[in-house]
Amino acid sequence: MTGAGEGDERSASWLRALTALEILGDASGAGGMGVVELARRLGRDKSQVSRMLRALATAGYVEREPRSARYRLGARLFALAAPAVDERLRTEADALVERESSRLSERVEVTVRSGAVGVTLATAALDVELRSLGWVGRTVPLGSSAAGRALLFDHADDAVTRLLTLAGPDAGPAVPRSLDDLLGRLREDRRRGWALDREESGQDVVALGAPVRDASSRIVAAVSVSGPGTRLSPALTTVSAAVQRAAAELSTALGHGVVPVPRRPRRRPPTTGAHVPAPRRAHPDDPHPEQPGEASHE
Repeated sequence: MTGAGEGDERSASWLRALTALEILGDASGAGGMGVVELARRLGRDKSQVSRMLRALATAGYVEREPRSARYRLGARLFALAAPAVDERLRTEADALVERESSRLSERVEVTVRSGAVGVTLATAALDVELRSLGWVGRTVPLGSSAAGRALLFDHADDAVTRLLTLAGPDAGPAVPRSLDDLLGRLREDRRRGWALDREESGQDVVALGAPVRDASSRIVAAVSVSGPGTRLSPALTTVSAAVQRAAAELSTALGHGVVPVPRRPRRRPPTTGAHVPAPRRAHPDDPHPEQPGEASHE
């Protein structure tokens, strides 16, 4: 084989491996995929796909579940992707808060979770007074803020309990007073699809938050809108739709819900010799029924 031919085959092998990773990513919610099904999807021989998966597993890009023998994406792949996602999140968050604060004329923030608190990643507000209330790096309690509770949408009650932090001294008069109160508010927020904070963050402050998901559907941030209750309370329907749309746009920018371009599986050549047509079924009125092995001349 010539050098050019070897290079083409190597490129094709890499493309097959990347396609396999995309397929396994789609199957992550189903617990991965077995060799036979992946070979069918790729249109390749099972033994070829098995060797490729073993090589990817050795490098840490996929993992094999011993009991089911199914493959899934490996930890090393997520480790490689994390810096790119973080950088993309910062870039997109900065653009989003500027855009949405101009549209809504309220303070818009993107918050991420750091341990037991939320941390403001990006913030913008047209109003000088609103702008003074938020800054990059500001921390918020997870249990008593719209952004914080949006970050907890996928957490079970026991996990929420472990992450709880006390509200700060500048908290508003309506902070949850008990664990049951907080969990009840979180369940209601989940049901709506967005979190509502009425005077939990401060006197006469209303805030709404919605979760942001990455390509693996994991919640990585929250978009929130906050402002005086006199303005936001009458506009909850409009603002809640806006915060959910903004969170969905940021999620899409991070790869959530993006479907890979489908690829047609390669057609395998026949594994036996030339095709031999099946003998014609004899009709009761046919005086000369075709015998097995005879070709029809009709």
